[in-house]
This record gives sequence, structure tokens and C-alpha cells, in this order.
Amino acid sequence: MLVLIALGVVSCKNETTLQEYYVENQNSQQYLAFDLPASLLTGDNSKLNAEQKATLETIKKVNVLGFPLKDGNKEFYEAEKAKLTEILKSDKYQQLMRYGGGNRKAELYYLGEEDAIDELIIFGSDDEKGFGIARVTGNDMNPEAMIRLLKSFEKGELDVAGLPDLDGFLD
Repeated sequence: MLVLIALGVVSCKNETTLQEYYVENQNSQQYLAFDLPASLLTGDNSKLNAEQKATLETIKKVNVLGFPLKDGNKEFYEAEKAKLTEILKSDKYQQLMRYGGGNRKAELYYLGEEDAIDELIIFGSDDEKGFGIARVTGNDMNPEAMIRLLKSFEKGELDVAGLPDLDGFLD
């Protein structure tokens, strides 16, 4: 009987997960959302080395949710950013790194084992433009290799011709 009561108390702890947050907001007019299958990431990536190609193959899907800051939605922006910050404080999300300062920040989190993650979360915010959060899901992704792959993306080494045009995503 005590076990049933304990299970009831634990299950009543109504913490929203990042996936639930994404599903709840993906159709909201306040947000921009898109899902990318891994097939869109595997264009002509001849500039990538073997490790980068292998890392790319561990990715299943990328979900992106963006909140552009506009006149009149600053208060809602702050509330939604606080919700995401609270969700990411959960023990199940392990912080991998954070960088930035002032009004611009980015944080990387993961779910899974330290050397074989199942989900990489990238949460970035700019208090003048808005915030974005990306969930990269896959199988046994290596966090260090994923960071190196992200750097390849920043350098323009990753062929992203199949991706939607992200210019002005948060403008």
C-alpha cells in the first residue's frame, strides 16, 4: 500500500518535458517551428572527414522551435524563456556547455549516457531578437563529436542545401 501511495505522489509531480513544451507550442502563432529528418542533413558533404560523416549518421531528426521577439511580446518572451530555463534545470538534462554573455547566451544539454547521448539540446537566446531551441535526436551520439560537427556547420563545411532558409529566423 505504501508503494502505491509513493508512486502516486511521484507521478503527481507534473514536470513538463522539453518534448511536451515543443508539442504544445509548435502550432502557436508566437513561434516558428520545423522538423528536419536526417536525410536533409546528408547532402554533398565531401568536405567532412570520416569522423564528421560518422557523427552525422548518428542523427535521426532535428526539431527547432524559435520565438522571435517583436513589439508587444517582450513579457510573453520572458515568461516562455523562464519556462524553458526551468525545464532544462531538471536532473534528466545534463549541461554540456554554455557560452555567451550579456544579452546573448547559448547552452548545450544532453539526455543519455555521457559518451552515448540520445538527445542534444541547443538553447540560445538574444534579448533583442528572441530565443530558439533545437532538439537533435539520434542513437549513441558522441557529445564531443557533435560539438565538432556544429563547428563544421559554423565554418560552412556542412552541406545544408536541403534546410529551410534560416536567414532572419529570429528577426
